Amino acid sequence: MRQRISNIYNPGRFKTLLERQLEVKKSQLPNAGKGLFTKIDIPKGTRIVEYKGRLHRWKDIKHEDGHNGYLLYISSNAVINAEQTLKLIGRYANDANGHIRVEGLRNNSEYVTVGSRCYITATKSIKKGEEVFVRYGKEYWDLVKKVRETGAKRKLTKGSPSLYFFTLKKYR
Repeated sequence: MRQRISNIYNPGRFKTLLERQLEVKKSQLPNAGKGLFTKIDIPKGTRIVEYKGRLHRWKDIKHEDGHNGYLLYISSNAVINAEQTLKLIGRYANDANGHIRVEGLRNNSEYVTVGSRCYITATKSIKKGEEVFVRYGKEYWDLVKKVRETGAKRKLTKGSPSLYFFTLKKYR
């Protein structure tokens, strides 16, 4: 049976998981832009927020590889594009292990996939007021480095990042 992919995403009418207990504000990481912060204590193992966006097949979106920092590759039939989904807050979780590191800041969550959906889940207890950090993966940071070295550029649209693509391991 062929999996049917819809190009429609949940526009955020219904907040799920802990979305009402999260807020977006300036990240603690230099030059990272906005970050995702918690308004409550979150225990280890808690599913925090879904990483939402438009669902695509890789063949239909691969032209954005290296230019869109909000592509989350799950499989060739499931790539989440959160670039234009500014109100869906899972996209604002940063990686504390990126090129610029701040002493005392560590990743405290991970991406966990279930079918063609992806969630950010706490790997440590996160205290009220702390920023949610999630590992993007080596592939993401290798691509960032490559793009910087080659000087690849793209005309940006409102709300779009400068570049990048990341993949994750599938967890069950």
